Amino acid sequence: MIGEGYNDDIPSNLERRRSGMKNACAVILAWGLLATPALADKKLDDAIAKAEDQLQKGKPEEALKTMQKAVSQQASSPEAQLAMARFQQRLGNFDEAAASMAKATQLSAAAPPALQSQILTGQAAFDLQRGTGKDALAHAEAAVKAEASAGAVAALARAQARVGDAAAALATADRAVQAGPTSGEAHAARGDALLALHRNDDAVAAYRKALEVEPKLTRARVGLASAHLAAGKAAEAEAEARKATEADPKSGEAFAVLGTAILAQNKDNWGKAIAEAQQGAFLDDKNPMVQMAVGQIFELNNLKQAVEAYKKAIATDPGYIPAQLALVTAQERNGDVAGALVSAQKLVQDLPKSGEAYARHGRLLLRKGDYLGAVAALEKATQLSPNLAEAYGFLGTAAQFAGKPEQAVAAYKKATDLEPSNIDYLTTYGLLLGINKQYDAGIAALKKVVSSPGYRDADGWINLGWVYRNAEPKKTPESIAAYKKALELDPKSVPAALGLGWAYTYAKDWDNSIAAFKKALELDPSVAGEAYNGIAWCFFFKRDMAQAKAYAEKAKAAARNVDALFQNVDRYEKALARSKDEAERELAQVKEPKDEGPSIAQLVGQLRAKDAGTRANACRALAQFRGQAAPYLVGPVQEDPSFAVRSACAKALGDIGPSAREALPTLKYWATAPLTTECTICEAAQLKQQAEEQDFRRAVKDAIARIQR
Repeated sequence: MIGEGYNDDIPSNLERRRSGMKNACAVILAWGLLATPALADKKLDDAIAKAEDQLQKGKPEEALKTMQKAVSQQASSPEAQLAMARFQQRLGNFDEAAASMAKATQLSAAAPPALQSQILTGQAAFDLQRGTGKDALAHAEAAVKAEASAGAVAALARAQARVGDAAAALATADRAVQAGPTSGEAHAARGDALLALHRNDDAVAAYRKALEVEPKLTRARVGLASAHLAAGKAAEAEAEARKATEADPKSGEAFAVLGTAILAQNKDNWGKAIAEAQQGAFLDDKNPMVQMAVGQIFELNNLKQAVEAYKKAIATDPGYIPAQLALVTAQERNGDVAGALVSAQKLVQDLPKSGEAYARHGRLLLRKGDYLGAVAALEKATQLSPNLAEAYGFLGTAAQFAGKPEQAVAAYKKATDLEPSNIDYLTTYGLLLGINKQYDAGIAALKKVVSSPGYRDADGWINLGWVYRNAEPKKTPESIAAYKKALELDPKSVPAALGLGWAYTYAKDWDNSIAAFKKALELDPSVAGEAYNGIAWCFFFKRDMAQAKAYAEKAKAAARNVDALFQNVDRYEKALARSKDEAERELAQVKEPKDEGPSIAQLVGQLRAKDAGTRANACRALAQFRGQAAPYLVGPVQEDPSFAVRSACAKALGDIGPSAREALPTLKYWATAPLTTECTICEAAQLKQQAEEQDFRRAVKDAIARIQR
């Protein structure tokens, strides 16, 4: 199992931290920052003060006994139960704290409105940590009804954000800030709402304001780290998360976000990342946010353990949206696209206000080939979550396939505006601009891609080469240079070799064109139809009709339509029979050859063909569409009945390279999973299948290496 060796070391790491916390002084918990009630009983006040002093002196066991004695004498007092719940949570005794909080809530029915509101507010906050969003919403609404304090309204905003009503959450949080401009909880709740709306920079500002008015509000510090992470600022996220763990070494959420921030900075630090996240789970195992972080980190190396973490999150809160969405994605990555689509359809029914749910549904419809259905779902996603960049990215792809080029370009423009540092979005945006004949804009966008600091991916150069050679007027020298750069970065790039071959034809450099097409054929024999077709055209313009016809026959045998080429050869030969000058005039009328191959939509459809050879060829051809094709290749790797097809799709993912990162969990699973074709006494057919599966495993491992390069 990937990561197993590291996990073996985690218990000792946790034991070290556990022992180090025995002498911890009092720490501040997020929900405990609500204003302390004016307790009427002096004995309880004195007991709390004594326990606080004992805790500060590093005597948590004695402090707990002091509180237990005081509360046992006032078991029917909601104030006493609330004080006990807060104290237990400060010690990290969350189950005991939950029981005390439940008692306080039960006893609060007869309490004065202000105290009742405060207890219900505390219960709502505790629900958000170790309960359900639905319960948190009910308790927060009851708290506001009892007394609409800034703390109660802030708790309501947090609960609304949790259940997926981010727009309402922001409006409620604004009310909380207005009611309590110096309330850290109010500003932090506003940060939660903004983060749910994917307004990441605004969320950062809100959390900073919360820390400005309440510097020790750990929850705001964790929120600030999360907002930095969502904005793509992993270093800043790690710095804030470390501050949170130092200020509150019992905050599971702080350790969880620290782990995700570490991984976001460097995937090679997976071991450190999972250690921090699992420390968070050790501290607060029933917190959905913590389990979500554990799952996200495990996704890189072990999808099965990731799913287990997501299920733990949902076990605590069946309505926890991030975990529900993650499980749908896990289904898809495991190859169960049909099951994932059913799950996604149920999600949009259960979560009609969640833009993320509609985005996931739209993505799956796109993968299925239902482009109009995908457009509709993704339009809804962008309406509900107007700052969700991935929804616009999917919408752009769906619109292009649905024959709506203007909408496709506009959607990708929005995606790049929302995430200007996302090179994948900009790479596709530049290509779409070129496809839609906005050549100058496409070239400008792709130049920005390839000039990005540290950019070493062939994709941007391949797309730039395509736009250059299809521009009006053509920029053939620039196209050739771009394709050469792509091959320099990835010498095994078949799309770059093919593109270079066509670019040379526009320069009428027939020999170099033939060499490039032969290079593509050498790299991947499955492109024989395209390569032989290009070579045949080169020989035609070199006036070598015998070679032109020979290669055209090879292209035809590889299922390439070469009727136009044969017709031109026939006309040239008949004209030559009359005179050389007439033959030259005939040749001059022939338009330049074009690399017109099947569209991505056609190839995706071919993945469902009955013939295994057709499916395998579709896998190979999809590689030319780079990152756009990756989602469609994962399913066949997982579930196609033919190992030859699965090998072809795995190889195609490797050809795509780093843009196929989302395929890594599936590929890594098959790299280590037990063989499915083992037998003791093997028949010939079984031996053949066994060899094909071993070829598939080698293709998978090679793809992993090329994607991670």
